[in-house]
Amino acid sequence: MRFQSVGVCMPEQELDPTVSPFADVRAVAQDAPPIDPAALKAQIAATVRSDSESRRAITPEHLIQALAPELPADALSVLLSEMAAEGGFTDIKAIVAPSGRIYLFSEPHLGRNEAAEQALVEEARLAIVEKIRRDSQFVALTPAADLERFFPWPEPEKRAALLAELQADPRFGDIQTVTGPGGEVYYHSNAYLSGNYGKIMMRAKANDPGWAIAELVRDRSRVMPAPTRITVFDDRVFGLSPDQIQGFLGALGEPGSPFADIKKLVHPTTGAVYLYSDQWLPEAAAFASMDWDEVGARQNP
Repeated sequence: MRFQSVGVCMPEQELDPTVSPFADVRAVAQDAPPIDPAALKAQIAATVRSDSESRRAITPEHLIQALAPELPADALSVLLSEMAAEGGFTDIKAIVAPSGRIYLFSEPHLGRNEAAEQALVEEARLAIVEKIRRDSQFVALTPAADLERFFPWPEPEKRAALLAELQADPRFGDIQTVTGPGGEVYYHSNAYLSGNYGKIMMRAKANDPGWAIAELVRDRSRVMPAPTRITVFDDRVFGLSPDQIQGFLGALGEPGSPFADIKKLVHPTTGAVYLYSDQWLPEAAAFASMDWDEVGARQNP
């Protein structure tokens, strides 16, 4: 859906003083499906008014779409456009954030400033979650300091409250925290990065590279099951230097090593180095998986 309205003032963005950020809903007309438009309009208005009056809350666009999930977004926009032109819905207003997301409210029941503040907070939540999930997709933890630019206010207590609300929201149940040995907090999404991986990377950052390497190798050998290419531990992901990685490889096989189950494989053609745990993965299976990754997959597209 797209509406003729301008965004609320977000952090590091100025509001255009010549145009009101609040407008009646507008949209480009499209052919609507055979439904009861009057009933749906009434349901939309009732939902927005109820949210504004009883919960003193704005209504996000996705909740409006949920009222008619079978209805195409363009067709729903038609109904909203028609509502803006009808006298019975003049109280329904829209805020368009810079992200393009839409928030509706009923002006008699929820003040414009309060609605704008709620939209600001919701946009901050979504921006934080998007940042954490994006980092996790690239197998990286998100330091709490990296989230500071998304908060709409400087007060620490307000920021802490927003993060607490975010983690209690079922929409964001995948967002998890990992605390470092010095009390530093990192975030990750377990939809892309398991809690075990988060702890492993935390230990890597705490200058415990041997434990971090061994635990990831064991985890992959047990769960996937597959060996781990040594390049996974490069500086971009785990923060381990080449010297730390080579130091671990050199210590393999030493008497009394806590990593006695960790074995090294070198591919005969490419020279790539892999590690596996013989506690969970036989050598033959580890070699077959390595060979497929190095040459088999390219030979059999």
